[in-house]
Amino acid sequence: MTRVRVRGLCGLLAALAARFAVAEDLPAISTVEIRTIDVFSDAEAAQKFFLYRFANSLHVKTKSSFIKTQLLFKPGDPLRPEILAETERNLRAFGLFRQVSVTAEGTRVVVETADAWTLLLRGSFSNKGGVTEYSLGAEEYNLLGLGMQFGFGFEQEVDRTSRSAFFADPNLIWPHAAFRVDVSDLSDGQRFSIAYGRPFYALGVPWSLQGLVNRADFDTKLYAGGEEAATWRERQRIALVQGGSLLKGGVRGADRLLGSIQWTEVRLQDKDGPPPPAGPPSNRRFLFFSAGFEHAGSEWITRRQVDRLERDEDFNLSTGLRLEAGISPPFDDRSVAGRLLASVQSGTSIPRGFALFSATGSTRLEAGFQNAMVGADARGYVQSGAWTLVGRIGTLVGWNLDPENQIALDGTTGVRGYRLHAVEGNRRLVGNAEARVFLVPEIWSLLSFGLAAFGDAGYSWGAPDGFWHLADAGVGLRVGITRASKNNLVRIDVARVLHPDPLGRTGWLVSFASGQAF
Repeated sequence: MTRVRVRGLCGLLAALAARFAVAEDLPAISTVEIRTIDVFSDAEAAQKFFLYRFANSLHVKTKSSFIKTQLLFKPGDPLRPEILAETERNLRAFGLFRQVSVTAEGTRVVVETADAWTLLLRGSFSNKGGVTEYSLGAEEYNLLGLGMQFGFGFEQEVDRTSRSAFFADPNLIWPHAAFRVDVSDLSDGQRFSIAYGRPFYALGVPWSLQGLVNRADFDTKLYAGGEEAATWRERQRIALVQGGSLLKGGVRGADRLLGSIQWTEVRLQDKDGPPPPAGPPSNRRFLFFSAGFEHAGSEWITRRQVDRLERDEDFNLSTGLRLEAGISPPFDDRSVAGRLLASVQSGTSIPRGFALFSATGSTRLEAGFQNAMVGADARGYVQSGAWTLVGRIGTLVGWNLDPENQIALDGTTGVRGYRLHAVEGNRRLVGNAEARVFLVPEIWSLLSFGLAAFGDAGYSWGAPDGFWHLADAGVGLRVGITRASKNNLVRIDVARVLHPDPLGRTGWLVSFASGQAF
């Protein structure tokens, strides 16, 4: 018995020694070299016409000091390929760069970035679901080359006009301590939000702590039969402090313990049409103390020409899970309330492509399920040469929804041939299929082009509109603005309605906006 125990202990020590030996065998990073390239490289600016040089002169190239704050390694650390890859993804996620690479040359690590154009003069014009929106203003997404963002503008939105401004800094006071403030003066009220904190910006981050305050006063509208049915005055107040601690981390993922305190207040008042329900449904106040668990998996792939033209895109095929439960003490005439939140996402490789799946669920617990919502989305991508075939199916189901919440089926939720608020209910199911072809690579280092053919189908049921089946088919143009940082894909779709909506509308609808439809 003693020999067995001694052998077992020796085996354990040998395994631990082997594990640490592997870590010690990794070479140390000797130096880190950061190379930054302007919007147009020196070679492009020298060979092309003067506008490229002029654009570079207006653009402040990203500072090496900003990139350095985002690195997950330093000289003397073990040279781990997975840490280099994670750093590359984090830099790409900022949306400031056309290209990012983090590679090892022996024991030297080279970080190379190519800037995108980040000063955007907003003059956007879009038509989604038959409703025209436009905006005017200016936004800078890499202020002083330090990753800070600032913008202001005027917007004509679906339900209101607004004058807004925002400022954001990803490294306020400390590296990775993100700050953002948004202010909006609305035609029907005001919005203000401010947030600050350090998120889990990498798998090995030991802790996270963030805070947010949001207040808004505006008109909320309900629809029935494709037309406006009621307008209520809505007041929102939210204060949130949330954080977490790393339980276990590694190459394949991280397990985290989560906690939060959230104050929420929503009040609804009559303005036009039928009034909101009397009592608690229109006067909700909660102070939720929540705890949870999160598993963040890591199995990434990088692809091009998927949802954007001429850009690398990162997709996580690993399984991730998040669970939270909370309790709120009684307020006003309400008793103790509970809250449950859950989400899961995963992915897998398929022949010539990959598939992604995600699902979310949330509910309040007050004498049963209140404002309960469950959503799921599955999509697959198959690539062959210049072609990308995309299929997607998604659903959103609600029970005992709060009075101001409806689930729409229209041109913004998956059936792009239909007008905004075409059908309203409490459940929907949408399927989409789209064939995308990349036709023209970068022209004059500015534009690239593609085409798409698509079909959409959706079902909606529940109050107020009952059961409806909508479907459309069409074609579209895709324009890639290859040197832009944000909104670098312009989508123009022409769709033919195959089934009439509640108002009997059929025919063709042209929609145009930034980004893919799904």
